[in-house]
Parts: sequence; C-alpha cells; structure tokens
Amino acid sequence: MYKLLATSALVAAGLWGMTEAASAQAKVAPISVVVGGYMAQYFGFASNKDGVDYVTGYNGLPGNALISSNTGAGTFATRVSKGNKMMQASDTEIWFGGRTTLANGITVGFDVQLEGNSNNYRGNNVPQDTIDESYLFIDGAFGRVIMGSENEASYLMHVGAPAPGMTWGANESYLQGYMIREPAAVSYLGTTSSFQNNDAQRLTYFTPRMSGLQFGISYTPNSLEDVNGYGDKVNTRTNGWSPGINFTNTFGAVKLEASAGLTYYPKMQGALNTTANGNPIKDWSGGAALTMSGVSVGGAYRKLDNRLGATNGRAYAMGVGYQTGPLAFAASYLDSSVDGSAANPAKDTFKQTILSAAYTMGPGVDLVGAIFQGEFKDEGGAVNNINKASGAAVGIRLNF
Repeated sequence: MYKLLATSALVAAGLWGMTEAASAQAKVAPISVVVGGYMAQYFGFASNKDGVDYVTGYNGLPGNALISSNTGAGTFATRVSKGNKMMQASDTEIWFGGRTTLANGITVGFDVQLEGNSNNYRGNNVPQDTIDESYLFIDGAFGRVIMGSENEASYLMHVGAPAPGMTWGANESYLQGYMIREPAAVSYLGTTSSFQNNDAQRLTYFTPRMSGLQFGISYTPNSLEDVNGYGDKVNTRTNGWSPGINFTNTFGAVKLEASAGLTYYPKMQGALNTTANGNPIKDWSGGAALTMSGVSVGGAYRKLDNRLGATNGRAYAMGVGYQTGPLAFAASYLDSSVDGSAANPAKDTFKQTILSAAYTMGPGVDLVGAIFQGEFKDEGGAVNNINKASGAAVGIRLNF
C-alpha cells in the first residue's frame, strides 16, 4: 500500500511538473521572422590609368581571375587600353532574423543575410555570395554563443579609424571598387582588422561585458568559406583560432574604444616550409579611438605574418571624424605594404586617402558622398602594374 501511495504521489508530482513546464513554455513567444537590411546606390567617377594590366572579373572587365576581396592577391589579367571613368554601383543586403526568450531567460535566435547584388563578379568569373552570413546565436548571463557562417571574433571586435556613412572609411572601403581592381601582380591588405576566410563555418563565444571589457574567441575547423564538412589537413588550412578583446567606456565627456585580436591557422600538413602553405598564419591587429564633443580620432595597425605568402606584411590606418546633429564628416588614410612575390625583395604597396560626409535626411535615409585618391604599385615597378586614381562619388544609403 505504501509503495502504491508513493508511486501515485510520484506520478502526480511528475504530471504536475510537466503541466507547469508546458504552461511556462506556452508563455514563451514563438520565433517570428523579421526583415531588415540596407541598400546603397552610388554614382561616381575615378581617373583610373589607361594601359594597365588589371585583375579581371571586376568592374565589368571580362576574363578570368583569382582574387581575395580584402587581401588583394590576384592572378590573370586583361590590359585595358582605355577604361571608362564613370560607374554606378550598388550594395544591398536583406536580413532575415528572429529570436525568442525561453522561460529560463536564455535568448535563442538566428540571422540570415541575403546578398542583393549576387550577380556582381568578384574574380575567377565567380559571382558574389547569394547568402552572406547565416548563423544561430544563444544569449544569456553567460555571454553569447554563435554557431554558423559568421566572421571571426577578432574581426567583429575590431576598432578602426572613424568613418561616416559606414562604407567610405579606411577599412573595406568602396574606393577599392571605384579604382579598377589593382594591377594584376599587386597584393595588398584592404583592412586593419585581422581575418582570413570571412564567413566560414565556425563556433564563437563572447563573454559578458564587464566594466567595458569583453573577450571573444572563434574556432574554425574548416577554413574554406561556406563549406560544411571535414577539412583536408594536407590541402587546406584547418583548426584556426581567433581570440579578441574589446574595451569601450566613457570617462566624463570622453569615450574610449580599443581592441586587439589575432587570427591563427597552423601550416598545411605535408606542405614544405619553403612555401606559404608550409608556414603558419599569424594575423595580428590592434586599434583605438577617442570621442569627445562630437570629434573622433582613431587608428589601427595590422601585422600579417605568413612567411613566403604574398600578403605577408602590414597595414595601418588613421582618421578623424566629426558629427553634429544629422551631419557627419571624416578624413581617413590607409597604407598597406606586403611582400608580394617572394622572389622580389621589394614591396607591393597600396595607399588610399578619403574625405567623406553623410547627412541623415530622415530615419534610415542617409545622403553619403566622398572624394578619394588611391595608388596601387607593384614591387617590380612596371608601368602597366601601377594604377593611380582620384575620384568622387555620391549616393543614398537606406537602412531598414
């Protein structure tokens, strides 16, 4: 009888617990999809040189090329006798996302970013990604966990030179598209943030921010971008790590931001150390910015250590910005110097100077403009491997 009563009590308690859990779960709002994103449309010109061996597959140029968007290593070229100076450019992404907060207080959500200009070519006659990032996140008192296709922690936490209008600053600037892509033999670093393979499949963790300080780290089993599956340690880089640290806090009227990061990949197994693949990649970065009374001053430095690699070298950037009400202005400079061909002791160089401005005409509507100057120079100094350009662009950026 006692066993029967005890069993009955346990069953009743179990049913009560399940009912309470179901009731609590029922109070949690289901995940619903929301839409956001941006669209930027620009019209401008640049005085690109004629008779230069440009990397093809960019800016409407025909042919075949292999190039990395932000490390600038490229091969195969078409000589452009007389390039057009005018260009209309688009940059659009539509974001699909959603989240829900569970009864225990943990938030779970996702983000998928659709490229609106996936027919634009990025080299080797390969279109841009149809999907940019695609990942799941978990937020709680423990911090944030990200699983999926997203940039490394060091990239996401990087502090660089100030820039109004999002894209006319030192890092990953639109200037690098308005200049017909660099001469074929030139390599360069187009950003001061450390990163190696953009949106590869990875696991990332960020600590909670404490007194302005936050740590993050990413682990990437397979370095190939947007590839599910096991990596071949002999033919691809695998098991990469990317730690980062970020600090932001306000002291009286002064806001201080700073960051440091590293992206590390071991060498390919079996590759000789007489090749770039036979040497590890150590991509360091650091940056800081101060803001007071609307004036921002900042800069960053990047050192990519990959012996015998084309982009083994450094880049630095600096800038100053000012914002008052709906108006924002900035001036920035980036300088890249890398090894290029290992057989040549000279350096491949890239320099850019940008003056930019943005005016907020209404919620989510910005008028953006810039004037710029840039120079690509191959280590060999051949006339057809040097491009200088000055130009200007104006456009509208919508954020929704």
